[in-house]
Amino acid sequence: MTTAAQGSEVPEFRSARADLRRRQILDAARRLVSEKGFGCRMDEVAAAIGVTKPAVYRYFPGKDTLIRAMLEEDLVVPTKALVARIDAYEGPIRGLLEIFAEGTLSIQENGLSRGYMALAMDEAQSRPDVAGLIRENVLGVSVMRVAQAFQRSMATGELRKVEDPTLLVRLFFAPFMQIALVRGGFGVPMDGPAAYRDYVKFHIDAFLRAFGPVPPSGA
Repeated sequence: MTTAAQGSEVPEFRSARADLRRRQILDAARRLVSEKGFGCRMDEVAAAIGVTKPAVYRYFPGKDTLIRAMLEEDLVVPTKALVARIDAYEGPIRGLLEIFAEGTLSIQENGLSRGYMALAMDEAQSRPDVAGLIRENVLGVSVMRVAQAFQRSMATGELRKVEDPTLLVRLFFAPFMQIALVRGGFGVPMDGPAAYRDYVKFHIDAFLRAFGPVPPSGA
């Protein structure tokens, strides 16, 4: 191998090594957050992968930067994928609600929902930019897509028209927030993922019975 060829491989090797180290830091931080919450320290993250704290800061200049990176991977990226599925869907409203429900439950299960829910509720003052990321790029975009779907369904007659569609969206969202609270140790206890899915199925059925088209007289 020529010297020139060897030289061309050096940046690629360094990039791969940097990507690996970044992945190790994120995975270690995720484990610590799931165990201790967002009170875990950067030196604990460093110790978990056998490096110094300055080595961690080389990739993530501060704790908030590290938290934002986890949020991006665990919540923002899967939310974008869910929104893409919703945007591509052209069937009846029930199917769209089922897609949204399954995607949201999956994000909650895989996204350290306990820690992130606590962050959104309890640390909005100390980390307003991070809490804002959750509101705008996860909750906000989901609410907007559901609102758009409801408006389309009202226009086609799949859902009956209501005076304030925002109230309809909030009503539909309520059980998912309840599940997030249960996962975080609040609310009425539920027996895990199967119970969450039964609850959501019941909710979708009840929601469509309540706000679907009014049946013809005598039907």
